[in-house]
Amino acid sequence: MSSIKNLRFLERFMLLAFVVSTGVLARFYVQGRLEWSDLYAGVGILTLIFFILIFIQKRFDALLNLTLSQSDYMQNDAFASLYERSPAAYLTINPEGDIVGCNPAATKLLQGGVDTINGISFSKLLISEDDELTVLLGKMSSGMTMKDFEVKLSTLEGNMLWVTMSVNSYRNAGERLVSLVDITAQKSVDTAKSEFVALATHQLRTPIAAIRWNVELLQKNMGEDKTEKQVKYLAKINRNVFRMINLINDFLSVSKLEMGTFAAAAEDINMTEFLSSIVDEFSEKITQKQITLSRADNPPQLNINIDSRLLHIVVSNLVSNAVKYLSSGGALSISYELKGGSIELVVADNGIGIPETELNKLFTKFFRASNAQSHQTEGTGLGLYVVKQSVEQLGGDIQVVSAADKGARFVVTIPVSVVLSA
Repeated sequence: MSSIKNLRFLERFMLLAFVVSTGVLARFYVQGRLEWSDLYAGVGILTLIFFILIFIQKRFDALLNLTLSQSDYMQNDAFASLYERSPAAYLTINPEGDIVGCNPAATKLLQGGVDTINGISFSKLLISEDDELTVLLGKMSSGMTMKDFEVKLSTLEGNMLWVTMSVNSYRNAGERLVSLVDITAQKSVDTAKSEFVALATHQLRTPIAAIRWNVELLQKNMGEDKTEKQVKYLAKINRNVFRMINLINDFLSVSKLEMGTFAAAAEDINMTEFLSSIVDEFSEKITQKQITLSRADNPPQLNINIDSRLLHIVVSNLVSNAVKYLSSGGALSISYELKGGSIELVVADNGIGIPETELNKLFTKFFRASNAQSHQTEGTGLGLYVVKQSVEQLGGDIQVVSAADKGARFVVTIPVSVVLSA
């Protein structure tokens, strides 16, 4: 490095000397102060400086290229060492989607050898629905970077694994570097938890239903003779019974989505009627809080084919949150727009919003924003988690723009099939 600096300094000095000498010689020549012998001597000196300058530049370029090549070699050597010794499995995928390289950790994970793994189409190792597989491979081929994407893989011996997959651009044009981390054990634990939650919540439905039924009978038998305290106590029991029912339904939805037992059942629905039915569910609360509701259906009376139960979970939870955290006299906007082969649903409000520092945790299980906890004591922290899981099961994406006291705007994009009217 010091040699490069010295050559750079010498090059600049010689260049300055050449420019100054040329200027002085030209000035003296124009003024007629030079004899021919002096002019020849000056030109000779300039020529010498010029050749020295060229020699220095060539020497500088050669030394710089040598330094850069050594640096590249060291970087390549370090990368190769990390690649080979890494406990994480790495695959190199070419633009055609074939595996062209793997490290020892990958051969162990996929239960094969370098010769048996190289040349295999990566898509053949993936276990997924056709639509999900198409989306995943499309993202990879388009050059998108993916991080910690959970997917199922089949080893060369036919065993199924759960892995988190990250995909990044590789040094060679069009190639992708794929890292795989085995999470099969963690998935098994999560599945066991989800199965337990599903069983427990399902069993809780019976006693909760019995409590609700007996409270209704008690209210009916008491008639108009109820005291103010009795009315208050019965209202508290009813409120907590419904809270428990909502909690049970949330837990069941989470466990079904996580275990993959939520059976998809696509059907034809009219979006205008569908959104109107959801608004009707919250009409009492909307009227009570004097919320201004605006709708935008584009196009109106759109018919699509989709799983209405999952879509209902998405929209009803977003509307429920908006209504819950809006102050009296607030504004709520619900809209949809058909964009190509997808529908964009927007639920926006001018309520308490979500602090920007907490947006990255918004769709995680049991998370409730700090201002939501102070505003409302009730809430499971599961609603938006279930929303995200449902959106992903529909093959879509959800984004949110929000800040504390500035409302929230949720945008859900879902691929759909448009049903043409007869």
